[in-house]
Amino acid sequence: MSRTWLGIVLFACAGVCQAQNGPADVGTPLPAGQGTDPDVRAKRADPRAVMIPLYVGAAVRDVLTALNDKGFLIKFDPEQVLPTMTLLEKPKATRIDTLLNEILTPWGLRADHNLMDGGWRVRALKKKKKEVVIEDPVPPGQ
Repeated sequence: MSRTWLGIVLFACAGVCQAQNGPADVGTPLPAGQGTDPDVRAKRADPRAVMIPLYVGAAVRDVLTALNDKGFLIKFDPEQVLPTMTLLEKPKATRIDTLLNEILTPWGLRADHNLMDGGWRVRALKKKKKEVVIEDPVPPGQ
């Protein structure tokens, strides 16, 4: 029984080696280096080198763009995040989800996890409906 298993393992290893070599009539080999997929970011050589403007008065749009360049996928509508929106105070959060919400909450926005595409999506805050109390009118003579 052990010789049979040894033969199966050797046969599998030989198949893997043959598959890595590929057929003889294949053209040029694939280039080594960064891939060509759209999710590969070649804008910056090192994402750690991207500076994020997290100071009072920095434009929220610039902060979101710098976080995108850093490698976080944050989708936002330019009509929703206006150029006049600035950071009102320096954020204290270190996690990206709490950092985004800390930056966006003063402007009536929030960052939700985008389950379909990954990353985060900036949306408007859900406003609570105000409860309206209607009292019976009292006649003026009573």
